[in-house]
Amino acid sequence: METAAGDIERLPEDLLATVISLTSRPDACRAAAVSQTFRAMADSDTVWSHFLPCNLPEFDQDELACRASSNKALFKCLCNKPAGLPPVQTHVHAAR
Repeated sequence: METAAGDIERLPEDLLATVISLTSRPDACRAAAVSQTFRAMADSDTVWSHFLPCNLPEFDQDELACRASSNKALFKCLCNKPAGLPPVQTHVHAAR
């Protein structure tokens, strides 16, 4: 007998990523605890690109206080050190 999570995991990965990206940041992090498939989708650049401001400029690595190898890492970096944002940019906030 398959679990409900097993049934959901049969959906295409891009659909799972889209669904997770429509939730909140805390919910995306909670989704990562469901299974390995959900973790991969919840940590994907597709999901975290939806949580970054849409008018976020491109950053050179030397402009950021940390190395951001993914959109999730960039989000965390900007939450910890928002000084890299332009003055008119809204703040990035991580609900904890």
